[in-house]
Amino acid sequence: TIPQITFSATASGSFTYFNNFFLDYAGISMKEALQNGWLAVIQPEQYGAASKAWEHCIETLENCYMEFQLKRKSDGMYRWHLFRATAIINQAGEVTSWVGTATDIDEQKSKEQAKDEFISIASHELKTPITTAKAYVQLLEHNLQKDDHADLIFAEKASRSIDKLNHLVGKLLDVSRIQHGQMGYNVNPFDFNKMIRDAVESVQVIDETHSIEVKGSIKKTIKGDEERLNQVMVNLLTNAIKYSPGTDKVVVTLKQEKDMIAVSVKDDGTGISKKNLNKIFNRYFREEGNGSTVKGLGIGLSIAKEIITRHGGKIWAESEPGKGSTFHFTLPI
Repeated sequence: TIPQITFSATASGSFTYFNNFFLDYAGISMKEALQNGWLAVIQPEQYGAASKAWEHCIETLENCYMEFQLKRKSDGMYRWHLFRATAIINQAGEVTSWVGTATDIDEQKSKEQAKDEFISIASHELKTPITTAKAYVQLLEHNLQKDDHADLIFAEKASRSIDKLNHLVGKLLDVSRIQHGQMGYNVNPFDFNKMIRDAVESVQVIDETHSIEVKGSIKKTIKGDEERLNQVMVNLLTNAIKYSPGTDKVVVTLKQEKDMIAVSVKDDGTGISKKNLNKIFNRYFREEGNGSTVKGLGIGLSIAKEIITRHGGKIWAESEPGKGSTFHFTLPI
């Protein structure tokens, strides 16, 4: 009777049950549902990807988690659904069946799309006035420096504020580029150790409350987008400092293992609850109730994940509330 699609399947993935909610939604009989299941009413362009994802879960026994559109019989509309499925395993460690649900998230997706469109337009519109304001402030700084004017400090503070605003707009533009598949990468061989040093120096200039220690080094030249990977490091280091008030140290560890390199950034801060460790890389997600008063949009880690993934790597976090966090990422050399 619950207002969402539920189903079960055999260990090999053949459907064995669908609830009445799905039959009414799709306008099909139980016999038809058992033959093809939700694949019978999925948006045609998404069929291949959904089918492969389902087969992958059956082979690997990983929990299934994906989003796709299902056609509603009453109005012929394709609506977004969040699909989850879990393997049922007996005491002998054998899969006996699968159970799953598909929840309508169409309104949520529409709101996200509207928000993304607004952010994209607003970010582009902000770029020009920010650039103009920066130019005028730089001219003002230059004139005040020549006269050794006492008001120079105010111009310098205004300039730093504009830089912060420009950085924020840049991140918002990155979100827009990711959404539209337009985030560019300039891949070349580069010195990974130097990139790490540059990131540490740029963060230390802004914040002197913490010392950043770097352990280890990478002996081989790395191929990738140096600027984008620097962006990832700056984000991780900035977060480590922001979320560890009352402490004074952040540790960066570099390791090289055969054809992979591993990087970790460790702090002794507020930490992250276990239930949110996977969510922190979602766009706009911010953990509530961890005692932190740090403000932000919750987009830095989602951008970092996109950059690392596009480089063929992986990024994840380990944490315990009150005992700090360690963010890891790996990259192929």
